[in-house]
Amino acid sequence: MRFSRFTRFIIIAVVLAGTALMYSCSTKKNTFTRRTYHNLTTHYNVYWNGNESFKQGVSDLNAAIRDNYNKILPVFNYGTPEEAKKVSTRMDRAIEKATIGIRRHSMVFKSKEYNKWIDDCFMLIGKAQFYKQDYNSARRTFGQVMTEYAGKPVYYEALLWIVQCNLQQKKYEETLVKLEELDGLATKEPVPFRVRKMLPLIYADYYLKTNNYSAARVALQQGIELNTSGKTRVRLNYILAQIYQQEKNYSMATEYFTKVTKGPASFEMAFNARINMAKSFDIYGGNKAGLEKELRKMLKDAKNKDFRDQIYYALAELSQLDHNDTLTMSYLKQSVATSTQNDFQKTTSALQLAGMYFSRQDYENAQHYYDTTLQVMPNDYPNFDAISTRTLTLTELVQNLQVVKYEDSLQRLARMPEDQLAAIIQKLIDEYKKEEQRLKDEAERQQMEMSMASNIPNMRNENIQNIGGGGWYFNNPSAISFGYSEFLRKWGRRKLEDNWRLSNKRQVISTDETELTEVTPVDSTKVSDTAAIKMEKKSTDPKDPKTYLQKIPKTPEAIALSNKKIEEALTNMGYIYKDGLKDTVNSIKTFENLIERFPDSKNAIRIYYQLYLTYNSIPDAANAEKYKNIILNLFPDSEYALTLKDPDYLAQLIAKKNRASSLYEETYQAFERGQYRMVLLYCDEATSTFKDKDLLPRFEYLKAVSQGKIISTDTMIVSLNKLLQKYPSSPVAPLVQEILQKYSKQTTSATAQATNTTPASPKPQGTVPAQNQSGGPVQTEYIFTSDTVVPDIYKFNPKQTHFFIMMVDQNQVNVNAMKVRISDFDLKNFPNENITVNAIVLDNGWQMITVSSFGNSEKAMGYYNSIMQSEYVLSQLKSGAFRSFVISMENYPVFYREKKYQGYINFFDKFYKNQ
Repeated sequence: MRFSRFTRFIIIAVVLAGTALMYSCSTKKNTFTRRTYHNLTTHYNVYWNGNESFKQGVSDLNAAIRDNYNKILPVFNYGTPEEAKKVSTRMDRAIEKATIGIRRHSMVFKSKEYNKWIDDCFMLIGKAQFYKQDYNSARRTFGQVMTEYAGKPVYYEALLWIVQCNLQQKKYEETLVKLEELDGLATKEPVPFRVRKMLPLIYADYYLKTNNYSAARVALQQGIELNTSGKTRVRLNYILAQIYQQEKNYSMATEYFTKVTKGPASFEMAFNARINMAKSFDIYGGNKAGLEKELRKMLKDAKNKDFRDQIYYALAELSQLDHNDTLTMSYLKQSVATSTQNDFQKTTSALQLAGMYFSRQDYENAQHYYDTTLQVMPNDYPNFDAISTRTLTLTELVQNLQVVKYEDSLQRLARMPEDQLAAIIQKLIDEYKKEEQRLKDEAERQQMEMSMASNIPNMRNENIQNIGGGGWYFNNPSAISFGYSEFLRKWGRRKLEDNWRLSNKRQVISTDETELTEVTPVDSTKVSDTAAIKMEKKSTDPKDPKTYLQKIPKTPEAIALSNKKIEEALTNMGYIYKDGLKDTVNSIKTFENLIERFPDSKNAIRIYYQLYLTYNSIPDAANAEKYKNIILNLFPDSEYALTLKDPDYLAQLIAKKNRASSLYEETYQAFERGQYRMVLLYCDEATSTFKDKDLLPRFEYLKAVSQGKIISTDTMIVSLNKLLQKYPSSPVAPLVQEILQKYSKQTTSATAQATNTTPASPKPQGTVPAQNQSGGPVQTEYIFTSDTVVPDIYKFNPKQTHFFIMMVDQNQVNVNAMKVRISDFDLKNFPNENITVNAIVLDNGWQMITVSSFGNSEKAMGYYNSIMQSEYVLSQLKSGAFRSFVISMENYPVFYREKKYQGYINFFDKFYKNQ
């Protein structure tokens, strides 16, 4: 085939161009064409695409971040880890493109980089890693830039980003060192202006994070002078205003907030600036009336709908200047009610309102707003633990208050004449029927409207098209206005929520066949008799009067049960006022009310003693003497009376218990030496001398086992059965059961052999006598270690009987005092449970306090969670001086025998605590 001259020329040109391009792609030779090619390709291909992805990621992150204007803003806000994850895809693409640029287009000859975009690629990788909050990787990348480009402008920029990495990781000492290094370089070397203008901003951010606000203020003012960006300057002005406001320099705060409102601030920032101008009101020279007028005007502006909570809070702060607590509380209530998006503001308003109610001793309303606070409060909110504790205390108080009011209301209903009670019930039934008919009519009307709409589907479109010339509905203002007016005409103003069609959702009465749980009143006033019926009725048939009568106590037994609930609730309230709220006035009032209503209470002596202690602490000598005499006259032989008679009685009682403990130690040592007859003598002495319910079961256990050694196995079994029957909840009960089960399954010859093996015994100190399979002693481990292994010797059986265990270091904890505190806790919180408290001495100065017993793991964990929140019980315990857990009856002897303490803690965490 022959080609024309022109065609041959084109072919040759294409071949030559392709050859030149192929050779220019190589990075092996340092030529002009190759440098030009790789610079252009890096810049306008990989780097440009990567940088665009990075900029879009930063834009997306900034759009997602919300500043918390209730705190002093940081200079830089890079979002939460969760927010950073949302832009990780774009940042990964930026890293990928920059990496390709370095790998394919880097031209290094004689340790010199000839592609001027490679350093930009490295910086792009580091910044993308920084915005992903992978600060360690970012710091390594920026460090590589500093190594390879020392003395170049990019060196200082990389150092600046390393400072930011340290700052975000809260490495404040390293941050300051690097900042001072960079500051020193700026005075000696040609540091680029883009780095110089960032220095005061990072200094300011460092000072803000370390709470050095005066130094931050100076750095912020320097930053405003060096930076010309409107957005940057307006943010710095806002932070300066916040600092001045915190320092109570309200005139300067107002000046800088005013600058924010006049600058290119976002709507939210400008709004908060105007709100804070109200908070910075100068009481001596400011126009308070004008500010209030401005704030009320802001309330009416539809744009401020989502910020009404902050406006009401600002009004509350203004009203406080006039010491108008009633108006302040009203504004705070409205702030809480209108807060839908700003949890921090809702927390602040609810907490302040709760505190005002608490100071007035209006504990029910205080509990309501503390509970609201706790539901929305961030975990890093100041004093979170203290607020949580107070909320739990008030919740417990209010629950008991409501029990008393509720039961009193039911008893009032029970005392009513039959015709009056019947009239109240009939009124409830009539209200139910009326509401039922209303709902039925409403449903029929809605069904009819839906049917009409389905029959004439085009009517609405035709009507809308006639309004304003047609077009899509939401692009037609006239159509929208018409629809809005029709909605208001038909439904009125309704809140956007579930069941919005119902005008009064509280009146909807369920007709399910299931039994309703008890609902307690929430108003701080006395519960009405009608409300009491509503709260306790079962929804079997709302039109049947029997439904309402079934909870009213009519029989003596029902009234006695109601009185028991009231007595328990009053007892709890008295202790909560005294120990939880330190409110001696209400504690005295409650305890005296309890004694007046239930003079024969089984807790009367404890209540009298609490009244004596409380009056004695006020001090009120006359009333303290009054209750002292009551105890001495009515309960002359009680430990309380003996304590009042003889201040040294408690010390003598402790000494007596110490003597009993000493005798038990001698008895145990005799048992260890095989002196079984001596054990029997010591045990007989103990049972005739002491009445310690903790030690006597252990003495009898040692006695029974010793009888098996020197008399017969049958004698031991009989004694153990008697011990189990007499002390079923004793800590040694599981050991006894284990031995009895063991002997019940063995043959006579096996039983005889087992008699020659020493069973496990509760020991006061040292190693519990137990044997492994080879007959050697079990080696004692350290009490607690860092081991995380869960041993396989324990079984999880939630349906078994459980015990609560508290292991305490007797060198740091007064064990007897701790047992008393736990007993007091049990009496207040679990008065109907048959709970006993005992203690056994373990190894290395530790003792094990056992609370027994609970029917299953759920009840045991309920007790565990309750006692672990008791300030009264835990206030005297140091963090390393105790361990608490629950254990089943099956695992108890294994735990006691094998002494794998840390192993069981791991088992408890896995199977109980973590579930």
